[in-house]
Amino acid sequence: MIKITFSLCALLVLAGCASQPNQVILNPVYKNGQISTINSSLSTSVIDLRGDTATLKLIESDKTKTFASQGITESVKNVLDSALSRNGAGISNLATVRFEVDIHALQAVVTEKLVSHTSEAQIELGVRVIRASSNFSKVYRGSANLEGPFSHERAKVEGQLNKLTEQIITRIVSDPELIEFLEG
Repeated sequence: MIKITFSLCALLVLAGCASQPNQVILNPVYKNGQISTINSSLSTSVIDLRGDTATLKLIESDKTKTFASQGITESVKNVLDSALSRNGAGISNLATVRFEVDIHALQAVVTEKLVSHTSEAQIELGVRVIRASSNFSKVYRGSANLEGPFSHERAKVEGQLNKLTEQIITRIVSDPELIEFLEG
């Protein structure tokens, strides 16, 4: 009886160590201070238009696993609102100027080999600003690569996606064309 109990406990411990969560945690944070001046009141929204909703695609020799992120639109909206606010914009659902972001791509593809792995992250966000008399639209893209020994660490891939998202949001709020449109 003791051997069976010990064996079951050991099996549970090993199973717990070997499993990773079935989702990717996307939680970008805008860390920059004010880098531009956006004197506008904006109503923001984020829509996920990705054809492939996997945030992480893990390729291991003969099989591919995919992992999603819950709340991806909320995560991107939170970092967007934070960045816009820190740069002088007022965020309000009652604002007449709409600031819409479409997520076209947000994914890391991790390829694992026998003794190494690579991670290629791609993000593409489409921005539309809609006023009563005029519109502005532009697509912002970014990519990042990372390599390492042995198999990947999920936290590093999540960090890669979070950092890349932060960099693109920073690029958006500091874009001279966008700021000029918002001022006009």
